[in-house]
Amino acid sequence: MKPKNRTRKYLFLRRFIAWGLLILLLTAFHKLDTFHKIVQYLPKIQFGQTLAGFFSHGTATAAVTFLTLAVLTVIFGRFFCGFICPLGAFMDLSLFIRSKIKKRPFNFAPNRFYRLIVPALLLIAFWVGFPFPFGYFEPYSLFVSGHALLLIIVILAVLKGRAFCDLLCPPGLVLKLLSGPSVFGFKLDQNTCLKCGACQKVCPTSCVNASEKTLENSRCLLCLECAAICPNGSLNYGLIESPQAGRRRFLKLAATGTLAAGAYLTSDELRAKTFGRPNFQPILPPGALSLAHLNAHCTLCHTCVSACPNGAIQPSHSALPVLMAKPLIEPYQGFCQYDCVVCGEVCPTGALLPLSVEAKRLTRLGLAKLNRNECVVVKNRTSCGACAELCPTGSVRMAPGPSGQDEPTMDTDYCIGCGACQKACPVRPVAAIVVEGLTFQQTAKTPKVIETQDLTLTDDFPF
Repeated sequence: MKPKNRTRKYLFLRRFIAWGLLILLLTAFHKLDTFHKIVQYLPKIQFGQTLAGFFSHGTATAAVTFLTLAVLTVIFGRFFCGFICPLGAFMDLSLFIRSKIKKRPFNFAPNRFYRLIVPALLLIAFWVGFPFPFGYFEPYSLFVSGHALLLIIVILAVLKGRAFCDLLCPPGLVLKLLSGPSVFGFKLDQNTCLKCGACQKVCPTSCVNASEKTLENSRCLLCLECAAICPNGSLNYGLIESPQAGRRRFLKLAATGTLAAGAYLTSDELRAKTFGRPNFQPILPPGALSLAHLNAHCTLCHTCVSACPNGAIQPSHSALPVLMAKPLIEPYQGFCQYDCVVCGEVCPTGALLPLSVEAKRLTRLGLAKLNRNECVVVKNRTSCGACAELCPTGSVRMAPGPSGQDEPTMDTDYCIGCGACQKACPVRPVAAIVVEGLTFQQTAKTPKVIETQDLTLTDDFPF
């Protein structure tokens, strides 16, 4: 009974870590002001995010974290799936609740080639510059964005265990290649195993074959459920020693390394040509550089959307593949605050490069265009000035005009395209001053007088 009891303690520890990180993540997003640092760093240890950042030439932090997680997976197995993945913890929690309500055993399902097809296609789609499907199946992106697919994943988990990790998860495919077989893993003792099937019944990935006394380590998520329930401690974690294991490990790692090198060496220019450009230029969040850069790095996790304090960053509703669900600045929803650099700090893949406050103040996201004939000052002979009052750089100013009133005038040299003027303009459905995006983000001139404070709009501003 000692091996069983000891493993139960490890199982409790694993659940404590996995569910603790899950609760921490949910709490951080719910109370962003208090737990800003958690949202800033926790996404950057997610394997899918670091995988995307590495393949798309993201930040050095993403590359180092990816290589570290990859090496640890080669040595210890798929510990990430069992201990860190928030979607995995969410599925485990669903399975735990299910086990308390209704006992429904799992059956062994042998590894088959078809299990590689969907995640491989999703990885290829991201590789060529089409991150939309990848982002909707990458665990962290899927969990944080919280779209309807999450409910389907939970239902699948209740019915089939963690089949998502084996059939649909793109990072799961890479982890499977890296861990099959790993240096350490679970083994069934051929001499003491009773073939009772207890381990097979609780395995959420159906990788334990009790009748043959075997376990497929590449699919094992180190959930510890099997070892904890084994009546005589026949399942143990340890060094996997065999010439066959060594040869298989070398061949799989060589193939995985070759594929990873090819993906890493693919240029951003090649990705940018895959789906072309839209017929208009969207307003990209600060640090995105260009739409090609955003497409090459963004996994649609929408951490920036959740973190944006002004609601300026929103998922695109465009049906164009190159824009689908991308985080974009929507001035009608909110404007990009002058001194805010949160989105670049929380982005885990390098899609939004971190900027200093000084650099952010001069980063031009777009250019404001004034339609003078639609301005309420000219059209209705009404005093306004909302756009000029909210403009942080003084690009929009009020000056006497032909209408006999103070009218807005533009000096585009100082415009950073933050959208404050468009948000403040009372003209609807199309504002009299509208920001248009740029192909490449630029640097504006330093304004002579800088308004460093961020104003807050009320629903009835400015009247």
